[in-house]
Amino acid sequence: MHIGTLELGLTIHAAASLKDRRRTVTSLKQRVRNRFNAAVADLDDDPSPSYARIGIVCVANDPRRLDAQLRSIVEFVEALHLDLEVMHDHIDIIQL
Repeated sequence: MHIGTLELGLTIHAAASLKDRRRTVTSLKQRVRNRFNAAVADLDDDPSPSYARIGIVCVANDPRRLDAQLRSIVEFVEALHLDLEVMHDHIDIIQL
């Protein structure tokens, strides 16, 4: 069994307040959950309105399939028409 983690660093352009940030992050989390059946969490302890860190976790038997799925999630987030930009992404795959 392999566990894949993806960390996304996002800049939220239209967020003037934490409420705007929360709305955008919640929408993004729900879309990724619905599309990819992945666990998604907001990783920021002290959020700022214009930046977000999102963690995504998936499980699979094949590490290549897992890597492809996580890369598909990055492409999906970049293609969304939300007012955000992916600043960095980091993928780790762990074998158990």
